[in-house]
Amino acid sequence: MNKYLITLIVGALLMCPGISLAQETSQESATANTREEQPVKLFDHLYGALTLGTTGIGLDLAMPVNDMIQVRAGYTFMPSFRHKMHFNVVSEQRENNGSGNAAATLTSSKFDEMADIVHQATGIYMDRNVEMIGEPTMNNAKLLVDVFPFTNKKWHFTAGFYWGGSRIAKAYNSAEDVATLTAINMYNYIADKVEAAYADELNPFNDVVMFKYHGGNIILPPAIADKIHEFVGKYGHMGFQLGDYWLTPDENNMVKANAHTNSFKPYLGFGYGNATPKAGKRYGYMLECGMMFWGGSPNVDCYGTDLTKMHVKGNVGNYINLIKGFAVFPVINLRITRRLF
Repeated sequence: MNKYLITLIVGALLMCPGISLAQETSQESATANTREEQPVKLFDHLYGALTLGTTGIGLDLAMPVNDMIQVRAGYTFMPSFRHKMHFNVVSEQRENNGSGNAAATLTSSKFDEMADIVHQATGIYMDRNVEMIGEPTMNNAKLLVDVFPFTNKKWHFTAGFYWGGSRIAKAYNSAEDVATLTAINMYNYIADKVEAAYADELNPFNDVVMFKYHGGNIILPPAIADKIHEFVGKYGHMGFQLGDYWLTPDENNMVKANAHTNSFKPYLGFGYGNATPKAGKRYGYMLECGMMFWGGSPNVDCYGTDLTKMHVKGNVGNYINLIKGFAVFPVINLRITRRLF
């Protein structure tokens, strides 16, 4: 009788739901551990990320190749922001003023007098201060490879490249100063005509013909012509003296400059964190530091002239010297990752 009772008790315990559930949980845990211990393979997972840092804002995708290597590809762009710079309209510094003396400096009072002449001749007011607006334009695609040589799979080294437009920044005059730049071009245009008329021996009355209309000549008033001739002889043309470089507005009455580097920019860096979170985690992070190699210092092109090779003074010169100092671009980025599958 006791043998039959023991047999029934053992059978009931084996049929108990609680025991079955414990067995299933144990099996699932073992299966999960087996999955975690399996090596990572290519195309197993894909991760999307948002990056923030000195390269701007970016989006990229990451994919593990194996336990030690992962590949990242994406795009970064620099948000549009403006930085204002100022420089003054000055006269051309000629070697002499026609009398063997050094060229006179264009003082504020003399500029005001010249501006009044320009206004009488053209109806446009001139402002001695011109505002330039600088904007970054650095946008790049990137392909990077991360190598995790240590057992904790956190510290890593990165190599790859960025590829994008060669222009990394631009500068241009503000819309408010277009009138001043137009007046400068008009003054220089009239000054050329005045100098040519006064140098023409066949023009005894120094008539400055501005243009012809229905067979007749439209003559610049002699009083204005004499005054401009006097100013041109002493001060030369109007424009901007950037150290060794003399600059006048272009044919569209604008002043522009662009900073350029190589389009292909190799990259080396290191960081901490994992761009591909471990199994069971949806989010990860990575902080990286490195250097983007520009292939030498950027050049600042202004109508075909590289200002980095000129001696430029003042506020504009300070920015040019700053740009010249970056033969490589420092990269510091924070990357926030989410597992897609």
